[in-house]
Amino acid sequence: MGASGGRALLVATALVASCTTSTRRVAPTSPTSALGTPDMIQAVARQALLLDASGDHAADTLYAPEALVVANAHLRLASPRFAGVGYGGRVTVATASVTLESRFAWVLVDYRWINAERGLAEAGRATFICEQKPKGWRIVHVHSSQVLPWDR
Repeated sequence: MGASGGRALLVATALVASCTTSTRRVAPTSPTSALGTPDMIQAVARQALLLDASGDHAADTLYAPEALVVANAHLRLASPRFAGVGYGGRVTVATASVTLESRFAWVLVDYRWINAERGLAEAGRATFICEQKPKGWRIVHVHSSQVLPWDR
């Protein structure tokens, strides 16, 4: 077998090798969630909004140390953390939904902030990303925006 025959054999071997497939079966994964977990995560988001509106420092315990909070495209380091929420008044949650995947959860919330004393009201939307930590569910990221007038 000459040099050209060796090359032909090498090319043929490479082609055959590239045509073979290897199938590896992976066990299906399912979210490991206990009964009531979405309700617990939703409660964390609700508490964050309620405590933040009242200026209660207990809200800080709901966040992971590395949490990032953004409201109306601005980083928020302390309360009021949420778009449209000012000092005083109260927050009500209009809707909330939880999507759970393994040790992470996404919570979408529509809320209203009302300060009857000053005659102010705002609507907002927030997306919370929570992570299950050794000491329970913690907020690792929140992004909130005020609802535009035509979306109310």
